[in-house]
Amino acid sequence: MKRILFFLATALLIAGPNSFAESPPALDGHDAFIKSLRERKGSDAPKDKGVKSISKPRTLSPVVSRFKGWFIDITDKAKPGKLDGVGVIEGISLASKSRDTSAWQFVETKKGYLVRAAAGKYKGWYIVVDDSAKTRSEGPTLTVTPALRLAKRPTANSHWKLTLAKLGLVLEATSGKYNGWFWDFGGGDPSHKEGDREVAVNVLLAEKVVAGSYFAVKPAM
Repeated sequence: MKRILFFLATALLIAGPNSFAESPPALDGHDAFIKSLRERKGSDAPKDKGVKSISKPRTLSPVVSRFKGWFIDITDKAKPGKLDGVGVIEGISLASKSRDTSAWQFVETKKGYLVRAAAGKYKGWYIVVDDSAKTRSEGPTLTVTPALRLAKRPTANSHWKLTLAKLGLVLEATSGKYNGWFWDFGGGDPSHKEGDREVAVNVLLAEKVVAGSYFAVKPAM
């Protein structure tokens, strides 16, 4: 019995805290939603190897909390760096008003979806995961990590699983240290003024699906 308990404990340590995280159940309209993203053929993007289809530009907005209706964007104060030899910036944010930097494309590949900036200063860059980012507690029952970066080209951890659930779209990492973690944001994080809008540098990965994991997806204007 002791030996069995020992092996169970060891397995849990190896698997990590996200081993029991589950994707939310897909809505009946999930397949139709995925089909609607196949608006352009992969051949329209010759620089992206293995691309099956590309969506037109979309915006992504939280559906809950005081950031409801804000937009996934890039702060003007983004910090440049390197990840796996690729140029990246740290500054994926939520903004109260949309700009050209609020537009994203879903790029379908055999490994999953890439999320690519569709316009603005970083047009053609990709949202990726930095495995070196440190985790932190977000309340008593949740662990998060500020691991999202915007990279000049895809890295080892660039692919996402898309699930259209009852409350909105859920984006789940499919590789790396944070495989199985989900997009989220710090609900209590402060915001600051950038021009005519408020910006909060608070977009995260969470170890499980929470209220902040659901996003509304709309055509970019």
